[in-house]
Amino acid sequence: LSKFALDVLFNHKTTDWMRSYDGRNQEPITLPVKFPLLLAQGAEGIAVGLKSMVLPHNFNELLDAAVSYLRGEPFVLYPDFLTGGLVDCSKYSDGHRGGVVKVRARIQRQDLRTLVISEIPYGKDSGKLIDSIRKASESGKIKIRKIEDNTAATAEIVVHVAPDVSVDKTLDALYAFTDCEISIWPNACVIYEDRPHFLSVSDILRYSVDSTQELLRRELEIRAEELDRKS
Repeated sequence: LSKFALDVLFNHKTTDWMRSYDGRNQEPITLPVKFPLLLAQGAEGIAVGLKSMVLPHNFNELLDAAVSYLRGEPFVLYPDFLTGGLVDCSKYSDGHRGGVVKVRARIQRQDLRTLVISEIPYGKDSGKLIDSIRKASESGKIKIRKIEDNTAATAEIVVHVAPDVSVDKTLDALYAFTDCEISIWPNACVIYEDRPHFLSVSDILRYSVDSTQELLRRELEIRAEELDRKS
């Protein structure tokens, strides 16, 4: 583990352990995470009658929100995506089920006949995005001459517009008929107190901060006991 991970994700003395499947070793039940990792990386999963969709959030904004909570000040959290793009969070509803966010790819006009996609919606990759554009083209919903994938460290999808269609109309069609614009329905279903609960992202942050305080208290108590034994 990295130095950061050792500091905030693992402490052998505060970890709750259980026997491994063969009984020969010990394995952690959960890691004593001192950071709202669930909100930082997001999570998606399904179970019988339950589905979870926790969107990722900005590292620094989570820290600022944690400080605000400790000070008794209000805070607001919105999702943030490593793949970039544009997002409408007006109906995010604090991550509650029933909310929705709309995510758009960032598309720029390179010239009168060319569009360049430089950021893609969350949950998509360049291959999936190109497939959706090709399907829309084959069905006649958009008119393009060809498409190129120059993605390397960052996304770069070049769309060459058909000669008889304006670049503005093609841009609108990409958002309307392809995965260049998608809707995501958050559903923060998490295990809390050994049961599944539907929570807001603000509640998850508060519980995470409370857990961090308890872990730090336990670490200090263990350290104090060790110093007492040495003295």
